Amino acid sequence: MEAAHHRHKHKRGVGLQGLVVLLEANRPTVETEEGTRFLCYLRGKIKREQGRIMVGDQVEISPTDPGEAIITKVYPRINLLFRPPVANVSGLFVIFTLLQPPGNLELLDKRLVMAHVLDVDAEIVLTKTDIIADGDNLARFIGLYEAIGYRVWETSALTGRGLPELDHSFRTGLWVMVGESGAGKSSLVKAMLPDEKVAVQDLSRIGRGQQTTRWVRLLKVHDFWLADTPGYTALDMSVKDPRRIRSAFWEWADASCRFPDCFHIDEPGCDVLPKVRLGLYDPTRYQHYRLILQKWVRFY
Repeated sequence: MEAAHHRHKHKRGVGLQGLVVLLEANRPTVETEEGTRFLCYLRGKIKREQGRIMVGDQVEISPTDPGEAIITKVYPRINLLFRPPVANVSGLFVIFTLLQPPGNLELLDKRLVMAHVLDVDAEIVLTKTDIIADGDNLARFIGLYEAIGYRVWETSALTGRGLPELDHSFRTGLWVMVGESGAGKSSLVKAMLPDEKVAVQDLSRIGRGQQTTRWVRLLKVHDFWLADTPGYTALDMSVKDPRRIRSAFWEWADASCRFPDCFHIDEPGCDVLPKVRLGLYDPTRYQHYRLILQKWVRFY
């Protein structure tokens, strides 16, 4: 809603609470609880104390000129993503394609682990399902991740398949779409919010989409905010406690290993590794578990 429609409601210097919904050229746009937007500056003291303001920050502002304000306070963050840069995340939509381009399962599992480490929800959104001819492959993928405990959505931005269900499933807070370039994030946002201007670009010749979103912005979808973010294939995370990664693989929660601190590598009496070899636990997920431990913790 345009600030001009509500100028008479706000007196100069009155403090208001709001959410940073856009950060462009280091100028944050804040939307208040009433739905009014202000283009904001940071006071010098706040800038020195806080450092970088991020989309998703909860702030207090003081209106100055019509449609403009100064940020006077930044509230403590619950969590923080660096790539994409978003604060106070409630959940991740992990976008994945089986075809055009074929998705990287290791990156998918990394993003699911990241959600667990951040203590936020995660839902898997399969895109471009209209081009999947191999129904058995689709069923195997969905069956694997639903059995683990994840919600998996089958969608198609082209046909609209699954979008009403995804749209109207209840969730609150701030949700971020993460996935590889070319996975169809922008097409999905455009289909979910047809009135928004969303740039969508064709896949490059090597089968990967080119980055079309230049900055992070928040879009309102029913009861939650959706972060429209640039696509990244890399994830940077440092995990100090390797148990956080181990516990992210929920399918092993009931394993009866001899030692409670077993990391399922080569410990005697491990209950997980024999079941992986027998195919009772997915061997690809197990391989990703070991790779993530090596890359993010480097403790063994």
